[in-house]
Amino acid sequence: NTGIATHTRPLFALKTNLLFDAALMPNIELELPIGKRWSLNAEYIFPWWLINDDRYCLQLLMGGLEGRYWFGNREKRQALTGHFAGLYAGGGKYDLQWDTKGYQGEFFIAAGISYGYAHPIARNLRLEYNIGIGMLRTNYRHYHTRDNHRTLLWQENGEYTWLGPTKLKVSLVWLINRKTKK
Repeated sequence: NTGIATHTRPLFALKTNLLFDAALMPNIELELPIGKRWSLNAEYIFPWWLINDDRYCLQLLMGGLEGRYWFGNREKRQALTGHFAGLYAGGGKYDLQWDTKGYQGEFFIAAGISYGYAHPIARNLRLEYNIGIGMLRTNYRHYHTRDNHRTLLWQENGEYTWLGPTKLKVSLVWLINRKTKK
């Protein structure tokens, strides 16, 4: 024992959105604390499922970034806990098919503002709740399938814009810490 007091500070946090996990949509997030009040969160979502001989598919590749501001007295709070507000943007591509009908999009974008809250559940574990309101925009192609779901017949192209909730998360957070001297 050196007699020097130490405490831990998160180097970064690894996370997963439990709502996506429950829907069999693998995802991973990485959050980096920047000072006492700021953090940067990056996410990647990657389900790529073909089910029942291509009859159903959920193929989504999406990434996003969110800058967060943490409220409250940061001297008395553990890092990455409490209330926060953020700005986020992300995008990706998709193919969603249900039996003989489907939609493909080579690129979509979503951006907006978010609010969240995180609290400890164990020494290095947190639960985080997050909702985002913003805009989602995509160009899509609608199709029908033939030949035992192997041939796609393009029906129409279109554009879709959504204003409203674009993000909902309940995330399990694992802090990767480093020791620092007091």
